[in-house]
Order: sequence, then C-alpha cells, then structure tokens
Amino acid sequence: MDDEFLTTDEVARRLRVHPTTILRRLGAVDDPDPTRIPAVRVGRIWRIPRKEFEEWLARSSQGRLAGRQRRLF
Repeated sequence: MDDEFLTTDEVARRLRVHPTTILRRLGAVDDPDPTRIPAVRVGRIWRIPRKEFEEWLARSSQGRLAGRQRRLF
C-alpha cells in the first residue's frame, strides 16, 4: 500500500536503535538532506511513509557499499 505509515518505534526496531535516535534524525519528506529520514508530522506525532523509508534505507545502504563509510547515526 502506498499510504502505509510506520511509527518511530517501528523504525527504531527495524534499525535496532533507540526511538529517540530516530526522532533526532527525522526530516520533512521534501528535505534535501540525504541523512534525514523522510517523515510527516501529524499534530505532535511523526509518521514515516513506508515507501519513502525503504527508498532512504536503500540509498543509505548503497552509499556504504560504494566505499563511502558514513555513519547514519
């Protein structure tokens, strides 16, 4: 589904980091910073579009495989 969203806790479990770490790395979906996890704020709660997250994760993984050792967090 294109309209499926993940919570910060779900993303944290997937990346095996603390949820606070995810909150620090979130950015708007249209944010040009490639290190930011694309997210949408709904009131006081952040939601991460699954499709955008998967694309971000793939881009991050490709960068590391290409020899660019950059920390995500």
